[in-house]
Amino acid sequence: MDRPPRTTSLPPRLRVLIAARCVNRLGGYSMAFLGVLLVRELGAGPAETALALTCFGVATIPSRILGGHLTDAWGHRPTMLLGLVACAAAQLVIAGAPTLAWALLGAVLLGLAYEVVEPPTQALVSDLVPEHSRAYAYSALNASLAVAGVLAGVVAAAVSGLGLRWLFVVDAATCLACATLVAHRIPRATTPTTNRPLEQDGRRVGTLPRHDVSADARSTPARARWVAALTDRRLRPVVAFGTVAATVTMVVVFGVPLLVEQRGLSPAVTGWVLAAGAAASVPGAWLAAALRHRTDDAGVLLVGEVVASAGLATIALAGHPVTLAAGLVAFDVGGLLVIATTMARAGTLAPDGARGTYLAVLGLTWGLATSVAPAILTTLGTAYGPGAPFGAAAALLLGTAVVRAARRAPRVAGHLSAGH
Repeated sequence: MDRPPRTTSLPPRLRVLIAARCVNRLGGYSMAFLGVLLVRELGAGPAETALALTCFGVATIPSRILGGHLTDAWGHRPTMLLGLVACAAAQLVIAGAPTLAWALLGAVLLGLAYEVVEPPTQALVSDLVPEHSRAYAYSALNASLAVAGVLAGVVAAAVSGLGLRWLFVVDAATCLACATLVAHRIPRATTPTTNRPLEQDGRRVGTLPRHDVSADARSTPARARWVAALTDRRLRPVVAFGTVAATVTMVVVFGVPLLVEQRGLSPAVTGWVLAAGAAASVPGAWLAAALRHRTDDAGVLLVGEVVASAGLATIALAGHPVTLAAGLVAFDVGGLLVIATTMARAGTLAPDGARGTYLAVLGLTWGLATSVAPAILTTLGTAYGPGAPFGAAAALLLGTAVVRAARRAPRVAGHLSAGH
């Protein structure tokens, strides 16, 4: 059973990476307000808002592919810098958009840049820590981002009072600040903690010497990395379950601000309830560490899916900010368990020099989720009310928990029999 060590120390370079991404996270709630900005300040209707959000989501798919390719070809640092600077530029286009068409252009540009930074970040975590510590490292990354998210919610609550456009200006500034930290503190190359050849069906398709990431990539054709990742049978269930988790997460990201708007509350309420949910991710990281000492990855994922689905059901029925905050607390705790464990699994399956590609394949689920979430919100929200998308998301996530429990039951029975 895969359990982390008792130590909670993190490599210095990983602490720098976490600090840089936390700075970036301080402005990270701007996208949650894009739909509200389009409605309030640019006069968009439901269909136009859904179109803009969908265009953003579709654009994140090539963004994630580009991030994975460049991570393995260029290395972590230059890929992160490209993504951060491009995101800042696109945020400023949205902030200054005089018309709906300009805002749509900004949304597309932001989507094309938005996911570039994720594959190098996630690959660097896997490269810096050994396999048995990766789930803990990803939990630490996500919990730290949650701490920054608490402050981000406060920033969003304060800045939204000045005007929604200022949220995008603040986000652009944090992207540039994060880029500055990356440029000065993240090394040009990182030696992976393990060294395995890139193989597919028992046949070596690339030679991966123990050098920096760029050298590994140069010795392995990009096509071979993508073929290996896309045809890896071990990765398929990770991607399938990850798609469900990503979809319900994006329903929450896009849907909560619209839910607050539809119920006649101030945009500041969104900031405060998002901050409450983010704060809960900190004890959620402790819960993740405790669970991993008592069960395997599938057990952690199962607990996370059940807790998150309960949170979604609470959001669906929430009629008061306190109830809404309670639902977000449960959802964020469960979501941390699911997302951190999923990323660790994908990073562990990937050979050295191909982690960016493997994590990009997993990350494509977020592009798909970002594309379909607006349609889910618009279709179900219009037909059945604003709480319906969250109820549907709860049912979907609970369904994955049932499937996971059914898949896990024979293994648990086998362990019990072996014990006797």
